[in-house]
Amino acid sequence: MNELRAIAITHHKFPLETIGKFHIAAEQRELLLNKVKVEMGISEMMYLSTCNRVEIVFLLPHYVCPGLTAQILSIIQPNLNPEEIKEVAKLAERYNGAETAEHLLRVASSLESLIIGEHEIITQFRKSYEECGSFGLTGDTLRLLMKQCLKTAKEIFTHTDLSKKPISVVSLAWLKFREYGIAKNGRIILVGAGQIVGNFAKFLAENEFTNVVVFNRSTDKAELVSRPFGGRHFSLAQLNDFSEGFDALVTCTGADHAIISNEVYQKLLAGDTHEKLVIDLALPVDIAPEVISTNRVEYVDMHTIQQMASLNIKFRQKALESCTEIIAAGFKEFEKLYQERQIERAMQQIPETIKEIKATALGSVFAKDLEGLDENAKAVLDKIMSYMEKKYISIPMKMAKEVLMNETSKN
Repeated sequence: MNELRAIAITHHKFPLETIGKFHIAAEQRELLLNKVKVEMGISEMMYLSTCNRVEIVFLLPHYVCPGLTAQILSIIQPNLNPEEIKEVAKLAERYNGAETAEHLLRVASSLESLIIGEHEIITQFRKSYEECGSFGLTGDTLRLLMKQCLKTAKEIFTHTDLSKKPISVVSLAWLKFREYGIAKNGRIILVGAGQIVGNFAKFLAENEFTNVVVFNRSTDKAELVSRPFGGRHFSLAQLNDFSEGFDALVTCTGADHAIISNEVYQKLLAGDTHEKLVIDLALPVDIAPEVISTNRVEYVDMHTIQQMASLNIKFRQKALESCTEIIAAGFKEFEKLYQERQIERAMQQIPETIKEIKATALGSVFAKDLEGLDENAKAVLDKIMSYMEKKYISIPMKMAKEVLMNETSKN
């Protein structure tokens, strides 16, 4: 656990625009993260990017400092100004050892989120871990930590008031959508087909909106999101060709740049001059600034969501005391699991050694004595040896764990 490290670039210290600069596009993630792992000598690694944070979790013997942070950030975003990288590295939150585990338990439980109590973070956390696992970045320690993070988060959402009065990014965006008064047959464009847009689409379907079209890089995902509305979907490249107009545009892609320029926006308008509702939940933003400045737009972005969320935080803060107790219990449980696993790994040669001793005893040391036994006696002896073999393997493991747990409880 002493090698656990984390670098966090979050809304606590940075504007959302700065956080967005360290988002890695999906198609570049595997290459860049493996480059970080190799060049920095990291044994395990996980990368988490949400609308309000970028977290890099890894195992490394060296203490994480601003210099090491700058090195990692430079690999992730090689095109950023080195001076900007240094400034971000100085202000970034850095965690070492046990404090890393405690921090991640809080992150997974939404206690560090822009919107305390939002549920999306659990899914984002799990998917980030699974993606990094598919890249060959994770290992045994992060597996145990992830398991405990998800368990603790579920306990908090189940047994505290933290998740009452839902104020997730999607639900707040939905409130703004309803306030605007779009008609049930209003023309709605969804850009993106990830979790946020997918959840927003569920609100639309549940409230009987029907005139919805979905654009996404992957048309398979777009088709899935568009099914409740008749299945109208297109690729992102076809945004330029869409000329049916719209009343509301909701977007959240994983692009590292604005994908809807003023030129694209004008084509989407199809000559319509009425004011439009534009909800941009992406970081970095999907909508180019000139779209907002030169058109009649009611614009909702993550800054808007942040302001709305701040009004609800007081209620949720009342639940933080009980959450803190659950986090502390979760950390102790992880510590126990981690220590047990270390014992298992340290003693993993015992079974093979015992088997070798048994084979030597039967095959050479007592071979002549065994020749005088009948088949029934040999079978009984084999059963006795197998029983002893299992006990010689399990008992030392159990005793070692008990000693360790007794020492842990004293501390």
